[in-house]
Amino acid sequence: MTMTLEALKQLDDRIQASVNRIQELQRENEALVKRLAESEQRFNETQARSSSERQQHETERGEIKARIEKILARFDGLDLG
Repeated sequence: MTMTLEALKQLDDRIQASVNRIQELQRENEALVKRLAESEQRFNETQARSSSERQQHETERGEIKARIEKILARFDGLDLG
């Protein structure tokens, strides 16, 4: 009979250890899910900023190109001969 009670105690200890480990893993998983969501949000914000900056650079580039073309057109209109 004592052997059976000892075996049950060991089984109970193992089950409790497993339950504790599962709870620990669930908490870790929740923390990782939260970190992933935060990382995805930062990535999306960075992408949006990069896209906005790229668009601004393209606009500025177009403006500079137009100004250079105007200056060159004025030189073309000069009679240097």
